[in-house]
Amino acid sequence: MENKKIHFLGIGGISQSALALILKNRGNFVSGSDKVKSKETERLEAAGIDVTIDGVSEHIKDADIIVVSAAIKYDDKELLLAKSLNKTIFSRAQMLGKIARTFKKVISVSGSHGKTTTTGMVAKIFCDAGKDPTVHVGGNLSFIDKNVRVGSGDYFITEACEYVDSFLELESDVSIILNVQKDHLDYFKTFSNIKKSFNKFAKNTKDGGIVVYNADDKNACMKFDHRNIGFSACGNGVVCAKNINEYLPGKFEYDCYLLGKNLGKIQLGTYGKHNVLNSLSAVCCALEENIDFSVIQKSLKEFSGASRRFENYGELFGTALVHDYAHHPTEIKATIALAKEVAKGDVFVIFQPHTFSRTKLLLKEFKTCFNGAKEVLVYKTYSAREKPEEGLDQDDLAKEILKVGQKATSFCDYLSMLKYVFPKLKPGDMLLVLGAGDIESFLPFVLKRYLGFEKVYKKWKILDKILRLVYHKTTIYKCVWKRTRFFAGKL
Repeated sequence: MENKKIHFLGIGGISQSALALILKNRGNFVSGSDKVKSKETERLEAAGIDVTIDGVSEHIKDADIIVVSAAIKYDDKELLLAKSLNKTIFSRAQMLGKIARTFKKVISVSGSHGKTTTTGMVAKIFCDAGKDPTVHVGGNLSFIDKNVRVGSGDYFITEACEYVDSFLELESDVSIILNVQKDHLDYFKTFSNIKKSFNKFAKNTKDGGIVVYNADDKNACMKFDHRNIGFSACGNGVVCAKNINEYLPGKFEYDCYLLGKNLGKIQLGTYGKHNVLNSLSAVCCALEENIDFSVIQKSLKEFSGASRRFENYGELFGTALVHDYAHHPTEIKATIALAKEVAKGDVFVIFQPHTFSRTKLLLKEFKTCFNGAKEVLVYKTYSAREKPEEGLDQDDLAKEILKVGQKATSFCDYLSMLKYVFPKLKPGDMLLVLGAGDIESFLPFVLKRYLGFEKVYKKWKILDKILRLVYHKTTIYKCVWKRTRFFAGKL
């Protein structure tokens, strides 16, 4: 697809923005619009893409193709205008499928969890192997510092999302299924429908292609029409991890076996035991494409992950600040377990539910997935495409978590959360922020607001020690002591 005028509705979305950059690189005139300005829209504008914020773009009238994000409502003004002008309209998934079909080799990474990290692992291996792939992923990868890489090679590596059956637009040479669990029940309605959809995804694999699946997940073990390779951490697959050990706090290594033969040791640069299985799928994919095992070893050790995947924001008053995209109960449980491994003290969790329907449909799992946290602060639900009446909100979830003996409180703004949690934090504790919505801006907000106070506090602490010795229990000491406590974060 070249020399076309293409306009994106919801261009600031992580997938939409990546597609826009790929198409611009191919010589198309690309424009877009979104409700709010963001890092993604700023990046697009820097790349020469005209972005309209909170308005109707003039580019719609001239556009050859309109690409619509799943977040765009049916009554959106720009969408209605495009329809009235009889414009050719593609969904995001349809455009992804069209782009994919222009490549000789397509690698698609699907699964209920772990897609972004695994896509990053595969991309890192293929880049290091000199394959020069084009990469489309739902997060910013550390080694390319963005969500897209435009290469000149034969390979297209993409994250394949199951929501609204988006991944069925893809026809892949390598189809990876990481796991199959309950999610997106607002669309699928039943778990049976989810499994059927993943089965269709596997069937979409090209003739001569291969399905790489998690042999430890019974829901991912299906009757495949294509050649397939199972991976396992329990000895069930063609490619297996044995002798799994924690070589650094939160980071794991294992011996990698192919058909019973030990290929060598793999050390992961990413945090969490769950990444052992993710990495095994990448190993299967790389071996299938005849990439040397030494390259695989090097790449997986160097790959540090994607943004918002146990992302460390540093420390404030001795408390570690970490953000993770986890928003499904299984992901939350795994992330808290990892935090407990890494943190020296207690783990305080801030969680933003993603959609009212998910909260309602997975309530049983949400109630118990925060075990291990000192306390849970439930931030206002990210509605995405929904209205409150479609499920449960943050207040409802907090009440349900309380019922199982886990301390939980709900909040609707950043400042009230800060005032509540900061006096409770001690050096060595971790503040773990979880969620897939706008909660991603919480930790930057905290750092911007209080980093200066921390510097002042350190100076006051020195003075505090001196005054303890010189003016113990005097009026001046008491005055300074109060100021010191203020800067300590009793905010």
